[in-house]
Amino acid sequence: MKTLNRHHLTALLALSIAAPTFAQSSVTLYGNVDTGALYMSNYSNGVGYLPSSINSGSGVRIKDGGLGASHWGIKGSEDLGGGLRALFQVQGNINSANGGTGGANSSSQTSFFNQMSTVGLAGSFGELKVGRQFSPVAWAMQHTDVRGMRYFGSTLTALVGMNSASSAWIGNNSNTAFGTIYNDNAVRYTTPTFANVTLDFSYAFGESGGKANSQQGVSAMYSANGLKLSALVYNGYGNNYSTAVALGTAASGGNSAAGAAMAAKAGFSPKANTNRLYGLGAMYAFGSYTVGGQYFMARNPDKVIVPGGSDSLDMWDLGAAWRVSPVVNLSAAYYHIKDNSNSGHKSTQFVLGMEYYLSKRSWLYLQSAWVTNKGNNMALSPMYASPVAANKNVRAVMAGIRHGF
Repeated sequence: MKTLNRHHLTALLALSIAAPTFAQSSVTLYGNVDTGALYMSNYSNGVGYLPSSINSGSGVRIKDGGLGASHWGIKGSEDLGGGLRALFQVQGNINSANGGTGGANSSSQTSFFNQMSTVGLAGSFGELKVGRQFSPVAWAMQHTDVRGMRYFGSTLTALVGMNSASSAWIGNNSNTAFGTIYNDNAVRYTTPTFANVTLDFSYAFGESGGKANSQQGVSAMYSANGLKLSALVYNGYGNNYSTAVALGTAASGGNSAAGAAMAAKAGFSPKANTNRLYGLGAMYAFGSYTVGGQYFMARNPDKVIVPGGSDSLDMWDLGAAWRVSPVVNLSAAYYHIKDNSNSGHKSTQFVLGMEYYLSKRSWLYLQSAWVTNKGNNMALSPMYASPVAANKNVRAVMAGIRHGF
């Protein structure tokens, strides 16, 4: 047996001291790639999600994100002792159709980690995170949507439809007209679960002082014995201002000063309270079956709108899912949007979906949707990030594969 000398003992002592430190920290690389072939009728050839009658017809396209956007991320934590942990997470989109990365942030710029870039602390008090992150709206909507906020035919696409109906959201930023999925410059606090209820609070600073461009959100989620309940309230200032300026600028032949003046005259400003969303939801799982429904009210408290838009919309949905076998899941859901500002304007969406699980990480899927749009500002699309022509019925079918890592 070889005798350990002083240098060996010193090295072993150093390793014994350092080893616990390494064991208390972790970093994980994760993500998924989701791509499919999408057929859809009545694509829009207008500007983003602004309702437009310009119709580019039907077609088949390769599309990223049939179930959810392809993305990758890195997350980690460090045990600080006494039950306290430091956390970080960065996550961004991958466009599997063309290899692009990142996406729009709240200020209409492109962020590499456009979904999440947070740092925070967690412990017996709950979690406190700072940075760009999912809003309480997103967590609550997903909690009770039978379709799980899929990118094809879900509460997510219905929310986008309500925002499009405002006629004041182009889609080039994540500061939507009603509610939002992401917040820049946000502080978010999540409580510990008590009596099966978790509360989520967020405040997004407008970065311009006071309430200008700020956002506030709170949600409550209950989960026990197969029953899930959700409630949310979201409020925001200045959400439609940049779009109103852009529309005014275009109407004045490219004069940005005139565009800003037109927006101000109509009442748009960074401090105008134009974003309010209320929501309630319930979902119940029993055996291999799941049923659920949600109701949302989108409001513009200051009633500052562009011509033809809406400051008041309601949306409700009903859905059901059946786990036919351990590897097959079927779902169906109906979504209805009513425009309270324009009589007779409404959109409906009926969706059928099937997922086949090749493994826990690899899925095949097939889904189909039928959409009706009645009204010049109604342009609900069954596929996220794929605007359709206003006042047109839409048919869509998508088949694809999703792999997680």
